[in-house]
Amino acid sequence: MSSTRMPDRAVPTRRPSRMERSGVVALTAAAGALVLALTLDRFATLGNLFALLRGISVVGILALGMALVVMGRNIDLSQVAVALISTGAVAKMLAGGIPLPAALLGGTGFALAMGAVNAGAVTLAGIPPLFATLATAMLFVGLARSSILPGASIHLPAGSGWLAHLGGTVGGVPVPPLVLAACAILTHLLLERTVPGRFVRAAGINPRTAAVVGLPVRRIAWLQYLFSATTAFVAGLIMLSSSGLVDLQLANATLIFDVLLVVVLGGVGLSGGRGGVFGVMAATLLVGLMTNAMTILDVAAQVQGIAKGTALLLVLLADGALRRGEAPAAGI
Repeated sequence: MSSTRMPDRAVPTRRPSRMERSGVVALTAAAGALVLALTLDRFATLGNLFALLRGISVVGILALGMALVVMGRNIDLSQVAVALISTGAVAKMLAGGIPLPAALLGGTGFALAMGAVNAGAVTLAGIPPLFATLATAMLFVGLARSSILPGASIHLPAGSGWLAHLGGTVGGVPVPPLVLAACAILTHLLLERTVPGRFVRAAGINPRTAAVVGLPVRRIAWLQYLFSATTAFVAGLIMLSSSGLVDLQLANATLIFDVLLVVVLGGVGLSGGRGGVFGVMAATLLVGLMTNAMTILDVAAQVQGIAKGTALLLVLLADGALRRGEAPAAGI
């Protein structure tokens, strides 16, 4: 009696959910903090805790803007340049006697203008986001250095009002992590509770289908780049207040790679549509812990760069393994 053999079927591999990946990152950060507190004498001190929170605030705020862009299958390598130029313009205007509200309004305008250039290069000119924002970063810094910000460093002048205290403390609590928490809440509400936020995810999952069903894909990209520029401006204000100056040479530093490490480690998939604010905040803490530990141990800057570069490469490889079989991320 013959028997019919059923054909073998591949069992689909279950991909971890967004919350599962975020939970793993959060648990890793908590475990790392515990290990560092038990093994490093100078880690579990109030001063170091405040330094850690200040250190992660700028990266975290930038990562929130970058996350929204990457969720829509784009990228913004000009974030740090936007942050430095827009806040450098604020310092320059304050030094020229312009009142703080008008200077902040002008700085916001500079940031949004640069975000609009990025959006136009991607949506109107059709340049891949990776190359478009790499080019605009160099363009923005070059134009700023040759016009409104000829010096490499711009100091925050005396009499800058509450802006001078933005990098300080309120009731003994550092202000920068409070700003980061407010930005995280607003970004979460935008993504999860608003129609434009849902459109960002939909466009990231499948931009062609989103366009076919009538979603305003180009306008969504404009929203992403304008939001990224806004968060860059806020992060730049914290840098300006904390250090008392804007150093345009930081535009060529590795800060943008710290931001990308946080975003991808936080579960924001380069194929778009995946990720959330909780994962980004957990990854911000984890990367901050790694940087803080290496600083306490007096690890050389070159070695820190190697460690972060290796971590970014491994995370990108893991993300690539998770998104095999998905549509390729546009422009990345």
